[in-house]
Amino acid sequence: MVDPYQYLKDEPYKLYINGEFVPSESKETMEVVNPVDNEVIATFYKGGKEDIKKAIKSARKAFEEGPWSSMSQKERSELIKNVGRKLMENKEKFACLEGLDCGKLYPSLTFYELPQAVDGFNYSAGKARCIEGKEIPVDGGGHYLNYVKWQPYGVVGEILPWNGPLMMGCQKVSSILAAGNTVVIKPPSCASLSLLELASVFEEAGFPPGVVNIVSGTGSEVGNYMAQSQDIDMLSLTGGVETGKKIIENSSDTIKEIALELGGKNPNIMFDDINIKQAAKWALYGFTLNSGQVCVSGSRLLLQDTIYNEFVDELKKLCKDIKPGNGFDYEDGVNFGPLISREHYQTVHNYIQKGKKEGARVVCGGEEYKDPKLKKGNFIPPTIFADVTPDMTIFQEEIFGPVLTVTKFHSEEEAVNLANRTKYGLACGIFTRDIKKAHRIAEKIQSGQVYINTYYSKGIMESPGVGWKKSGLGKAGIYKYMQRKTIFVDLEEGSLPPV
Repeated sequence: MVDPYQYLKDEPYKLYINGEFVPSESKETMEVVNPVDNEVIATFYKGGKEDIKKAIKSARKAFEEGPWSSMSQKERSELIKNVGRKLMENKEKFACLEGLDCGKLYPSLTFYELPQAVDGFNYSAGKARCIEGKEIPVDGGGHYLNYVKWQPYGVVGEILPWNGPLMMGCQKVSSILAAGNTVVIKPPSCASLSLLELASVFEEAGFPPGVVNIVSGTGSEVGNYMAQSQDIDMLSLTGGVETGKKIIENSSDTIKEIALELGGKNPNIMFDDINIKQAAKWALYGFTLNSGQVCVSGSRLLLQDTIYNEFVDELKKLCKDIKPGNGFDYEDGVNFGPLISREHYQTVHNYIQKGKKEGARVVCGGEEYKDPKLKKGNFIPPTIFADVTPDMTIFQEEIFGPVLTVTKFHSEEEAVNLANRTKYGLACGIFTRDIKKAHRIAEKIQSGQVYINTYYSKGIMESPGVGWKKSGLGKAGIYKYMQRKTIFVDLEEGSLPPV
């Protein structure tokens, strides 16, 4: 069994600014707490206003004066590919750091999240070499040429979430760099280790100073300054709706491009023509992956009335196979981890209490674990509420934990209506053997991605989703980090303006 603690540093993890590993100006540090037992396992420097100002200045210089902008697509591609290669060589170290910091399951990190992180760089390395514009026909005689091209914004600020900082960080940062931007990264304050360590990979890969900068710290100080800075050309955030609102407010004076990937309260619709045992496994996976801390998790199960009781019973049986614990104890059958922090644990616990108070029926879970070892950590059992109505808080609000609401429907129209009855529009699952019905419903669902007879994306880089309604703003993929320019050329000799 792997010893994850061997990869931790004794000294505080440093910021990475202008190609150098540096302490913060204040020399203040923040603690890294393992959510499995809430023990402090490391520290890192807390960046502040002066640190983020230096990082932005460094990124600006690297974009405008440094070699990054003058490099060919092939040269940038090779450097991005190097990062993926170096990351793969150190996959055990990064899986261990992410597992300790976030409480994730080691097998999930090893076989999914790390390969996805590496693939982000590999995919972007190829994409960097084939960003294409197009020619637009504007007249019939070839008098004028109009072509459209995509160009980088310049300096991009990327604020990352705590539920998957390494995987999502690599996917987003690789796209930023492939687009030709420089970047200032703010890791999540409660899960910074893997991103701070990733700086060493960029260093080894040969990136010029200032192209990549990583400043840890609080959102209220580092994140807000990034939003307010005139020298950040484009700002991207993955986080909650309230944080997204603050970003919009704080960036309003700069009129910079904003991309927001926000929350979800995603419906998972099951019709009565399905294989119940098979579909129930997808439903379980949909709301328990990463202990429910996934923005696209299937947290609202909509069941056709004719299979309602049978399906709920089957799902309850499956929950008995959940074994909580330390994600590195996978050889002992552990398959369920903790929530990220004690604060978030309390938030999810409060939602469970609210669900009970509002009259939802507890099918399983709903109580705190009694095991003293589990009580030290942030473990909440998979909790299923049945007979949930749209007016209940747990139907409407994102809980971001292993809590599933179950609601009954009769007709196809009612299913669509229930699916769309929240302020969110991120993802939706549809399970039926009637493929025509599945496509009809997919067309009517108000969300950026839809899964038919499966759950979760099968191509995050190739086919990125966007949020509808309050689930987000902006484009997806590499073009999220680029701006469009249209150019008109007069091809005639001695042409004059029309009289």
